[in-house]
Amino acid sequence: MRKSIGIVGLVLALLLLNACGYKPLAHNMQKTLGDKIYIEVKIDPRDPQNSVALKDELSRSIFERLHADIVDKEKATSTIEVLLRNVNFNSLAENKTGFATFYRCEVVVEFKYFNLLTQRTRIFNKKGYYNFALNDTSIITDSVRLEAINRAVLQAIDGFISQVGIDGY
Repeated sequence: MRKSIGIVGLVLALLLLNACGYKPLAHNMQKTLGDKIYIEVKIDPRDPQNSVALKDELSRSIFERLHADIVDKEKATSTIEVLLRNVNFNSLAENKTGFATFYRCEVVVEFKYFNLLTQRTRIFNKKGYYNFALNDTSIITDSVRLEAINRAVLQAIDGFISQVGIDGY
């Protein structure tokens, strides 16, 4: 009895989602970007390691979430240019002796996409942030800095993907 109620509930939910016009984000992204995308990351001389990580994360996100192929420029229906515009670290909390123990890393990433089929170009600046604590020391090491920037960039990528999905409506 419970299984049949569960199945009926699932069928009703699927019918309601279909009836209200719900379409997954990947469907709208296909309309906006197509299914073959070329990603070009402009390397920031101040943060070359993060620029490489930015391309890897964006490629992974597009492949996993949007089911699009990352291809060479000649085969692409869309091109996405990405630039890590700004990286900033701010102290959020201090210990009793006045040393910073909690920080926020904020990034601004510029995304510019061009769809070859529609001849449409859009530019978005997306912000991302990541809060992190330091142990007993108030020194941000290179590895902590890279990790914080990468996490903030992931948030900016999420914002870009959402924005492009909205553009598809």
